[in-house]
Parts: sequence; C-alpha cells; structure tokens
Amino acid sequence: MKRLLFFFGIMFLLLGCIGGGETPQNETNVTPIQEKPTVVVPSFILIGPDEGEVFTTEGDYGSINVVLSTSNLIIRPAGTRPNKIGEGHFAISLDNGDKTYIFTKNYVLDGISPGAHTLRVELVHNDNSPYSPPIVKTVNFYIEKAVTEYVPKEYVVIIHDFSYEPETITVNVGDTITWVNNGAYPRSATYTGVFDTQIIPPGQNASVKMTTPGTFRYYDLTFMAMKGTVIVNQPE
Repeated sequence: MKRLLFFFGIMFLLLGCIGGGETPQNETNVTPIQEKPTVVVPSFILIGPDEGEVFTTEGDYGSINVVLSTSNLIIRPAGTRPNKIGEGHFAISLDNGDKTYIFTKNYVLDGISPGAHTLRVELVHNDNSPYSPPIVKTVNFYIEKAVTEYVPKEYVVIIHDFSYEPETITVNVGDTITWVNNGAYPRSATYTGVFDTQIIPPGQNASVKMTTPGTFRYYDLTFMAMKGTVIVNQPE
C-alpha cells in the first residue's frame, strides 16, 4: 500500500512540472510598426501658353495670358504666413530675366517684343524661396507682328495762280494726289520721269497715283518758277 501511494505521488509531481512549463501563445511580445506620415507635395500644370504657340500683335509689343491649374496647393501672398508644404505662389520670368511673383492662376504678361521667348514658372514658398526639389515648368512661344494690308488714300492739292496748296505734301506709295486748278491760268504738276498731270485748264483737275518712293520737287510747265514738293514713303 505504501508503495502504491509513493508511485502516485511521483506521477503527480511529474505532471505538474510538465504542465507548468507551457507558455501561452497569446502572451508573445510583438512590437508594432509605426508608419511615417505621408507628405502631399503640391503641383501645378501650365495650361497656357502652349509649347510653340504663336501670338500676333498689331503694335510694337505683344502679350500672353499665363493660365495655371494647381493640385494640393493653397495660394498665399508673399510673407503672409510661415512656410508650409502645400502653400505658396508662383515666380514667373521671361527669357531668364527678373522674376515676377504672382498670386493667381491667371496672369497677363505684356510688353513682349516680337521674336522667340521662353517662359519659366516656378512654385515657391510663402517667403519666395523655392521648393526642394524645384517645382518648375517652362514653355517656348513666339510673338509676331501682324502684317496688315495698306489701304491707299486720296489727297488734294489746290493750284492757285502762282502757288500750290499745300506746297509740300507727304503720301505713301499707292496713294493718289488730285491737283485742282482754282486759278485763272492753265497749270500743271510735273516731275519729269516720275509723274505729270499735263496742262490743267482753269476749273479742271487731274489725278496721279504715286508709285515711286522719294522726294520730288515738282514744277509747272507753263510757269516753271512755281514749285511744290511731294514726299512719297513706303507704307509701314
């Protein structure tokens, strides 16, 4: 009997040791991975002008309309707030010239001379400093002076007895001058080899179309001391 009790005591101790050595799986220590916050970088698209676009002007200078589209950007005027990713405005320059800071998505750039040009647009921080890396767009365009067809004009010179009125007149190639004889004597307006009204009786008139550029000191065939001047220019 004592041997049997001793046997069961030994078995109980062995089973207790075996059960106490188990470690529950749900007590395993796991360190969670912390994700870095995502920084959304602003961007923009240069809608206009288009690459290689040609603009025409009737004057000595032309203009273009700079049109932008933005993403993840709040436009702030310079110096109004501390720098912050997602805020700022634009620095534009023409042909590597001085920068102009703009705070709008539409801007008219004028005073541009005819020829080829390069526009550079850069997104900058609130203090005008550039983003890193730079956020820049460039585009090439052209300004051309419009060619307009000249419309010829008509002018009148009055012939008095011994003078022309006006004595000097300036016209363009293609213009017409009509001499009207209001005097009492037959007169002409003649420059040999260039134009000649022939003799104009009193009360009559004669017209000449100017075709040759130059300055012409013309005279009257019947009274050669009577002179006038016609200046003929090429149309612009």
